[in-house]
Amino acid sequence: QPQPQLKPIPTMASSSSAPAPIKLEPPAQREVVDDEKAKEIVKGWTAQLLEHREKISQETNDGAPILCDRIRLSDKSYTAEAAKVIAAFLTEPFEGSAPISHGIVEADLSDIIASRKTEEGLQVLQTVCDAFADSKLVDVDLSDNAIGQQGIGACKTVLDKISLERLALCNNGLSKETMAQVADILTNDNDGSCIAANLTKIHFYNNMSGDGGCKEFARILEKSTKLVDIRFSSTRASKDGSDIVISALDASMEEGRNPNIEKLDLCDNNFSNKASRDALFRALGTTKSLAYLNLCDCELEDDGVKRICHALFESDSALEHLDFSGNGIEKQGAKHIADYIRDSGGNLKVLHLEDNEFTSKGAQSIAAAFHGSEDGHSIEVIKMNTCLMGAIGARALIDAFGPEGKDLPNLKKIFLNGNSFDEAVLGELEAAFGDRLGALDDNDSDGDADDDLSEDEDEEDEQSEGPVDDAVDDLADAMGKSLVV
Repeated sequence: QPQPQLKPIPTMASSSSAPAPIKLEPPAQREVVDDEKAKEIVKGWTAQLLEHREKISQETNDGAPILCDRIRLSDKSYTAEAAKVIAAFLTEPFEGSAPISHGIVEADLSDIIASRKTEEGLQVLQTVCDAFADSKLVDVDLSDNAIGQQGIGACKTVLDKISLERLALCNNGLSKETMAQVADILTNDNDGSCIAANLTKIHFYNNMSGDGGCKEFARILEKSTKLVDIRFSSTRASKDGSDIVISALDASMEEGRNPNIEKLDLCDNNFSNKASRDALFRALGTTKSLAYLNLCDCELEDDGVKRICHALFESDSALEHLDFSGNGIEKQGAKHIADYIRDSGGNLKVLHLEDNEFTSKGAQSIAAAFHGSEDGHSIEVIKMNTCLMGAIGARALIDAFGPEGKDLPNLKKIFLNGNSFDEAVLGELEAAFGDRLGALDDNDSDGDADDDLSEDEDEEDEQSEGPVDDAVDDLADAMGKSLVV
């Protein structure tokens, strides 16, 4: 999923007039790096640093500048000998100055042991991570490395830093036991504080920690106070595990901790239980700065979407990215999304709704919300792949776009693949959206999904739709109760 741009980590220039420290990274191509290749990389880095030091000396009298504060080693597979070469370069005095590692605050160590056998992979992780023993690391990314329980031990040097503010452990194959080790490190009391209390970003994605991992993540949330960017998705969590995570997040916000969340990604959790939905609604309703929300594949259905849209409307957040994909949303749910779009002040830039069942009727509702926005609209990306849509929905979206896009001037991409448009409608879509239109290679052009729409659907919709006040009462009731797991 697209990630929002959060505030960058400040560089550590020694003087306000000195050029900023540089970032070191190896050549871009993906490859195995042996000791000879590592020596070539180090040689290139040395030349970069010396050139930068000369530039600093010409512009400032700083005799001990920080030359480098960021390093990226990712997308390479380092042998054990190569790791030793890199580590020696970082930890030994550099040309009469302090070791380069002393100035580094940001270390991207993702995907550095691909294809290495377990023993060598652990050795590489240990050697590389230990090179940052004297660094005051603020940002660490260890994603895309196969890390078991032994791997966490090998990486402990970079994890066990009270200076740490941002941590990513995505696609690491973390088990519940490994998650327990991570939670122990992050929540360990250190003179009245812990690492978790200082974190502003924490990402766990595509791991296999299950409900046990949810309990460990909840331990981290219980100690957190400053989180801005939270990602806990695709971890094989069941209803029970998802309950635990959202309960911990809800409790933290009720207690006044983590008040400034900007990004929340809970994709592929299961919020079908009433208790977990209540906790989710309460948490969202109290957000003030939320800009990015991903609730893809969360078993929300129409009722869950209805109440979340009300929670978002009641919050003080100006949401820019919303993902409700894969939630079994039908026409009524689409109407609630349309109501939110209509009342959100035109702030939304990205809307993902693919793999739902709202048909052309739902697409009509959403298109009308864009078309009728008095404030204008900032929407840039719309995804409605595989939503049982036909000609009626397609033409409603074309109408919302307006002649030459004048009604949605910021739209960059619209994705409608996996629906059912005949050749004539395909031509209309291509003529209207041009290169903004995504691929339609999975379109069913032999039929029209609208053939399955019954003439009395509007009447049925009216009967099935409860009063809006009921939803507000439900939200108020949910926000006034505590979830106990």
